[in-house]
Amino acid sequence: MKSADDNPKTPLLPCDPCKEAQEREQEELSQQVKRLIRAEGKLYEYQQELDAQLKEYKELYEFNRRLNGIVNLEEIFEETVSYIIEHLEYERALFFRRDEETESFCVCALKGYYEPSEKAAVANLTIEPDAPCLPPLLEGKEFLICKAECRDEMLVACRPRLQMNEFFVYTLGHPARPHALLVVGNSAENASFYRRVEDSRGSLLSLGNLVGLVSSLIENRIFFKQMEIAREQEKLAEARYRGIFENSPEGIFQRTPEGRYLDANPAMARMFGYASPHELMTTVTNIGEQLYVEPDYHTELMRLLQLHGSVEGFETKVYRKDRSVIWVSLSMRMVPNDSGEALFYEGMAEDITNRKKAEEALRESEQKYRQLSEALEQRVKEAVDELRQKDKILILQGRQAVMGEMINNIAHQWRQPLNMLALLVQDLQITQKQGHLSEEFLQANVKRTLEIIRQMSKTIDDFRYFFQPDKVKVEFRVSEPMEKALSLLEGSFQMHGIRIELLKTGEPTICGFLNEFIQVLLNILINARDALIANQPENPLVTVNMFAEGGKTVVSIADNAGGVPDNIKDKIFEPYFTTKGPEQGTGIGLFMCKTIIEKSMDGILTVRNVGKGAEFRIEV
Repeated sequence: MKSADDNPKTPLLPCDPCKEAQEREQEELSQQVKRLIRAEGKLYEYQQELDAQLKEYKELYEFNRRLNGIVNLEEIFEETVSYIIEHLEYERALFFRRDEETESFCVCALKGYYEPSEKAAVANLTIEPDAPCLPPLLEGKEFLICKAECRDEMLVACRPRLQMNEFFVYTLGHPARPHALLVVGNSAENASFYRRVEDSRGSLLSLGNLVGLVSSLIENRIFFKQMEIAREQEKLAEARYRGIFENSPEGIFQRTPEGRYLDANPAMARMFGYASPHELMTTVTNIGEQLYVEPDYHTELMRLLQLHGSVEGFETKVYRKDRSVIWVSLSMRMVPNDSGEALFYEGMAEDITNRKKAEEALRESEQKYRQLSEALEQRVKEAVDELRQKDKILILQGRQAVMGEMINNIAHQWRQPLNMLALLVQDLQITQKQGHLSEEFLQANVKRTLEIIRQMSKTIDDFRYFFQPDKVKVEFRVSEPMEKALSLLEGSFQMHGIRIELLKTGEPTICGFLNEFIQVLLNILINARDALIANQPENPLVTVNMFAEGGKTVVSIADNAGGVPDNIKDKIFEPYFTTKGPEQGTGIGLFMCKTIIEKSMDGILTVRNVGKGAEFRIEV
């Protein structure tokens, strides 16, 4: 008999797979539990993050509501840096505001934990327009970040000035020309106690939302401020325009193309005789038909406006309310719509009635003036002709007076030759009676007789030459007429013992009327002779000097008869002035001389006292 121990045991092979399956299930269940625990941890973290973000959004929402009630930008900056310190939990925050004139950025608000010396240094910070940190931001970069481990030289250089070891820099407003810069960060000593500067999604999202909100608010405030300024300027401009419009002395108006007034100032209403602009605008419904005296002028005005777009100084006659007529000058321009068609016309009107009346009076005055001028011109012409005729008569009288003098001189000069001729004839008769008449005696007698007759004939030729009328100016040597004049007066001068001294430098010439010039010389020489006869100096002398000076020919005739008294020196060239008495002089000789020299020959005749007598000076 076998015992139980001797019985072989049944193998447990079928139970081993179950056990392994159970172990696997337990392992899987353990892994799932671990994953669930991890997921729950993650979910908790997400929940905390969402709660934090929700908290920030709520705080940002409340902050936005608070800022909406603030208009002043400085207060917005102050509220923002306080919000950053209190809610975003950074150690320090400050704003730089752009200066409109210098384009530099100056600190306008700061908040956080600072030592007094640090705060004073930061409060005076200025970022110049050429600062190295600005170009990346102005070119569109959203922000600059300098983390604790940053080695960027440009950002590292900003640390001591900003008193921050790690920081963000954001622009507010348009990147190309931001209104302000926001700097947020921590110092190296206290960074571990505050929210760190890092480029994590949460940090960037928090600051990004705040910057976007504040930037929009700032731009809105600036826009509203500009709008307020623009509205104020518009009100001022409108008030100025309204003042000009209401108080302008000229009519100002707007009218439709159809012929109705849209607006008019008081001056326009008064110009047309209406009590107010309202009465003018309601009464006049067709400008061309109701106001224009000649409607065709209105048609022409509209054509010019359509063609050129504006018209300046268009003058026309219009009716006033009482149907009286006035003249107006219109300056208008067309105000077009989007299609270029006339929307309305605006312009100014000026009452030019008084000007037109003045112009008409001026035209009448000018007509009268022309008529008067023509009549006066005719009278002047007649007077000039009369004066010229009188001058000719005076010259003729002077010439006739000289002629009488010349005849006396010729008679004196012929008396001796005639006596000689009588003696020669008597000598010839006596010689013939005595029987001594020879051929030689007869030839000598005839020769002497012919010589005397030739001399007498020369005297007649000089006399005739003197009285020949001049037709045109000729050029002659001044010595020629002087020799002829002295030849005609030679006998008279010799009879009174008057010596002639003739001086000449070169051969000066004159272009003029030869015979009239001889007449001048004769008159002056005769006056010198008469003065010498009247005053009877010890050695009577007439000095004649002929020379050229300054491009002119000068003839001076001087005597030693005592000169011309000062009280009559200015009168001796006046017509009919004489000191000889009515029996000896006519008073036209020197007047005729001055007329010939200065009017006919464009020269100068003057007199002065020199030495012991008077000197007459002719310059031609």
